[in-house]
Amino acid sequence: MRRSTSPELSTAGLCAALLLVGAALTADVVHHGFVRRLDWATHLAVDAHLHGAVVRLALHGLALVGHPRLLVAPLLVLATLSARRHGTSRPLVTAALVLAGTAGSVWLIKTGVGRVAPSSGHDRIHAAGISYPSGHAVSAVVCWGLLLEYAASLGGRLGAALLVRRRRLLTAVLAAAAGLGMTALDYHWLSDVIAGWLLGGLVLALVLAVGPVRRRVSRPLPADRRAREIQVARDAPEAQPEPARPVPSG
Repeated sequence: MRRSTSPELSTAGLCAALLLVGAALTADVVHHGFVRRLDWATHLAVDAHLHGAVVRLALHGLALVGHPRLLVAPLLVLATLSARRHGTSRPLVTAALVLAGTAGSVWLIKTGVGRVAPSSGHDRIHAAGISYPSGHAVSAVVCWGLLLEYAASLGGRLGAALLVRRRRLLTAVLAAAAGLGMTALDYHWLSDVIAGWLLGGLVLALVLAVGPVRRRVSRPLPADRRAREIQVARDAPEAQPEPARPVPSG
């Protein structure tokens, strides 16, 4: 028989894995390991093959998918709408705290590693650079993940269409597009982007485990009340007709 794993254990395992992989990647980058050599090979391949105005315009479009300045405003708007619909400030407060905490964490790591961007033509550590990790990659994972969560919480056709698996898949596709665009444009090393994905995934997993949207039980929405009543009616056993009593003779 297959054993079921609790959501808390699954989240803890995922966060531990992301932390371990991120720490190993950072150690490799700092100590000039295999990933650093792969970064240089990727940089040379990009410079040799990706040319032309049309190609670079398309790559810029991909990179903009993860631009923090373009994602923050829509995220706060959806968080506000979600807060109004559910009668709680939790979505808006969560979004603000996540944005501030993520920006601070990324800046600390950037200044600590000090890696310069590949456009400089050099791969140096502790050189006052801010390339590692990619802030665009982090923002793509965190902001798009929360954007889709808040959009789904609004209900309606959009909420019904944004199932959990679809939200995760869309987040992964958009984050991949942003990261690949930044790498192809030589704005970031490949490992910068991977580190951004790992950090963004860690933040998003923690936020989703806590719950970016939580309705107050004391003030259920009419739609929720109707849904519960319908569910109770469906689950209730059907009333059986009473057997007819025999009529006494004579």
